[in-house]
Amino acid sequence: MASQKTKIIWIIMAVLAIAAAAIIISVLFRSPRSWEHKRKMMVHKYSRMLVSKDPVQRQEAVMSLGGVGDKSVVPQLLKALKDEDDRVRENALISMRAWGDAAHLPNIEPLFKDKNERVRAAAVYTYAKLAKEEKIPLLKSFLKDTSPIVREQAVLALATFPEKLVLDDILNALQDKEVMVRRRVIWVLTNFNQPSVVKELIKILSSSSSILQGDAAVALGRMKVKESVPELLRLLEEKPDLYLQRSIIIALGAIGDARAEPAMIRALSKTDSGTRREVTIALGRIATASALRALVPLLEDEDEGVRATSAHALAENATGQDQAIVEKMVKSPSEAVREEAAAALGRIKGDKAIALLTQLIADPSERVRWSAVAAFDEVGGDKIEPVLQQAAEKEESEWIKKHIQNILLKMQTQKRMGISGGIENSPDVSIEERKPADASAAEEDQAGEDTAEKEATTAPEKAKDNNADKGAAKTKKKKR
Repeated sequence: MASQKTKIIWIIMAVLAIAAAAIIISVLFRSPRSWEHKRKMMVHKYSRMLVSKDPVQRQEAVMSLGGVGDKSVVPQLLKALKDEDDRVRENALISMRAWGDAAHLPNIEPLFKDKNERVRAAAVYTYAKLAKEEKIPLLKSFLKDTSPIVREQAVLALATFPEKLVLDDILNALQDKEVMVRRRVIWVLTNFNQPSVVKELIKILSSSSSILQGDAAVALGRMKVKESVPELLRLLEEKPDLYLQRSIIIALGAIGDARAEPAMIRALSKTDSGTRREVTIALGRIATASALRALVPLLEDEDEGVRATSAHALAENATGQDQAIVEKMVKSPSEAVREEAAAALGRIKGDKAIALLTQLIADPSERVRWSAVAAFDEVGGDKIEPVLQQAAEKEESEWIKKHIQNILLKMQTQKRMGISGGIENSPDVSIEERKPADASAAEEDQAGEDTAEKEATTAPEKAKDNNADKGAAKTKKKKR
């Protein structure tokens, strides 16, 4: 009997020893020291590849060293700057941006005269990343280089410096003879939201190049320039170019100005499905009642992408008063629409939302069921617990079942900690009752003016009261 107990004890100790060893090995494997060892091994591997006769291997090696190396790889990168292969030199310059510093600028300068224009262009941008402001005049000189690729990189290089030192030169590059350079300038100008920049971008909308017009439209949209809306609307009506039309629609959606709504609704009739998708996104951002109403028929559009973007716009703006629209989305044959319906119900909350989500959590589509589970998590409250428990028992997908179990565990933890997770309905402002964005802004401005006027009116009275208080205080002081 004693020997049997001893044997059991030894078995338990052996199991514990194996478990401890496994934990130690796991910790060591995941430790920073282990990663450092792996990194050094990779640096060693790529360093050996640098001496390969195969230029493709050298190209890969020099690029990889920039990703996994540290400052210790700089000597090898500097050596690669003199490689006979053009791509090796170009990749070495790109990797130098991560580990080089101002001390290495003299090593880069000879490459400004490299026979390959891509190498020269990479040298200009790398130089800018490592240089200080005193090198700006040298970088500006590359705006006149014979290669458009170099001039394009010079624009990008100058954009890394403070705008007061470089903006005028970047604006002057809008006169470059190559479209590719001017396109790069337009892209860079979105970082400088200045009146002079806005003026130039609006001027480009009158350009003869539809590509430049489209780029300028997108730039104005990113900068949310409302004063460009009339000109953008004019171009949308007059220019049939597909790229330009899509660019303008994207811009108007980003600006979100209600003045664009009629034109956007007319654009829904376009045959190109890609354009219609962009229109639905724009209308969702404008988000007036009439804009959102126009999206409801598109829940049955022939294009799945249009149905999905329309459903997303409606779901993002749905409230507790939009049950009829959401119910229609729940019954849609489109998987994307039902998925968005679940997201909308998560925001709406309430008993009706729970009832509709109970339908969606049994949907044939895994995507819809996942979205329904996520929506239940947003709804919260004790009422969802039995629904989720029942769904977990029937769910075949392991990842959805795990998601449900995590929500149930979180709910149980909150109960133990005394944290309530009751259901709150979303604001009862339906799509029909929603005010245009411009009207809301006008009301806010009027409210601000009324407050200012009231303060101005009551200011003299407040001043009299303050003077009276001061006089009373002085009288008390004299009596004392």
